[in-house]
Amino acid sequence: MSDSPRTDWNAAVYNRIGTPMRGWAQQVIDDLELRGDETVLDAGCGSGSVTLDLLQKLPDGKIYAVDSSPDMTANLEKELAGRGVSNVVAVTASLTDFTLPEQVDAVFSNAVFHWIPDDDGLFGSLARATKPGGRLRTQCGGAGNIARLTEVTHAVEKRAPYSDYFSGDSEFRKYRSVEEARAAMERNGWCDVRGNLFEAPVTFEDEDAAVLYLRTIILQQQVAALPQELSDRFLRDVVAETVERFGSPFVADYVRLDLWATRAG
Repeated sequence: MSDSPRTDWNAAVYNRIGTPMRGWAQQVIDDLELRGDETVLDAGCGSGSVTLDLLQKLPDGKIYAVDSSPDMTANLEKELAGRGVSNVVAVTASLTDFTLPEQVDAVFSNAVFHWIPDDDGLFGSLARATKPGGRLRTQCGGAGNIARLTEVTHAVEKRAPYSDYFSGDSEFRKYRSVEEARAAMERNGWCDVRGNLFEAPVTFEDEDAAVLYLRTIILQQQVAALPQELSDRFLRDVVAETVERFGSPFVADYVRLDLWATRAG
């Protein structure tokens, strides 16, 4: 899922709680309007649950499923072997520096691009992997994504005993505006770039579910920086502070960026 070396992804847990991302992915897959015989790049395939959804649209096609997390690609390979699937190839590689055996007809990506701040590395690599005239359809975190949650998280980081483990702003995710994404893509070989931002809040009625979600999806970097005995307490403080400031129940204030583009000829 992520190209950040500071993030470890647990494929089994991600499969269990990644429902919001999988729901957003369905619209992206539908928007591709695949014939069924194309070769498609799943850029940041994660645990592979969405890859298998995409595969349903490609009975005569092929998928290159690329992710930088070995745990994620190993999980996908195990699932593919169990199902006897031979037209999906899992590739462990950075999305800013990868090579496929062939160029693809289309690029699909869901909830990934905000993890990769290197515009030229990301969009340039994707362009090189795509045939002229090939299409790109993605969704990821956009400008304003989890702004309230980030504000609260930074406030909790400054409190004792957590402040001993954090210094400055350690945020590395890049939440692009439509204009930023368009400019980066156009200078890296994409044309007809369109974008759209939309709010997609995710609500949690149960505190334990919110804590597990933050631990697995959003605040892995903070969890990694803390001693194990403080991580759960930290996450519960973030949930409690968010509710205190913005009301109950706890909400992850997602803003998503939809992107459409064509590989220039």
